Amino acid sequence: MAAMVNKHGEKLACQTCHIPAMARGGVPTKMMWDWSAGGRMGPDGKPIEKYDNTGHKIYDSKKGAFVLGENVIPEYVWFNGEVKYTLLGDKVVKGEGYTPINRFGGSPNDGKSRIWPVKLYRGVQPYDPVNQTLVIPHTYGTDPDAYSVSFNWEKAVAAGMADAGAPFSGKVDFIKTQMLWPLNHMVAPRSGSLKCNDCHSSDGSLSEGRLKNVPGLKQGPLFKSGR
Repeated sequence: MAAMVNKHGEKLACQTCHIPAMARGGVPTKMMWDWSAGGRMGPDGKPIEKYDNTGHKIYDSKKGAFVLGENVIPEYVWFNGEVKYTLLGDKVVKGEGYTPINRFGGSPNDGKSRIWPVKLYRGVQPYDPVNQTLVIPHTYGTDPDAYSVSFNWEKAVAAGMADAGAPFSGKVDFIKTQMLWPLNHMVAPRSGSLKCNDCHSSDGSLSEGRLKNVPGLKQGPLFKSGR
């Protein structure tokens, strides 16, 4: 049995079994950040903050709205250690889906990838719809161009892009984005790590396990159907 468990290291990162969930122990993690929701004011015309019933912030006029999560089961991806990023100046196209901020390299057949647990972090952030690029907004400060002072995205983005020496059309829209964070923290004790049935269904086929959406998972001998 121990030999079979250890053999999983050929296809699984250690973190996959030893970090069964994120944000355990009563401390939530941000799963989504919507900057476009910023700027709402209270009846007195001043910025507001809102908290959930556990006292964690879910809205800030200066930052937007947040979606929090606790005991979140990770997403799982093949990862070979290579990451490509969407950089300032790269073209992005607004659509119904999410624009990736980063992309993980990896596949079940490259001989070097393992299945990793990741946090899928989504957002709604400002971008330049004319130049079709992401932007660097000046979000916080005491000067009049900071979004936290002006609550004006055009001013905030113009200041940030000027400081970065990057072109800006003067127009601001919002685009849905997402990024992957590989999980390394919150390792569970041995008693809390994943067990066979968490990933393998009762017939041994993975058809009902938590890793069922990982592409190509059944191709290797380690994950063949049957016992």
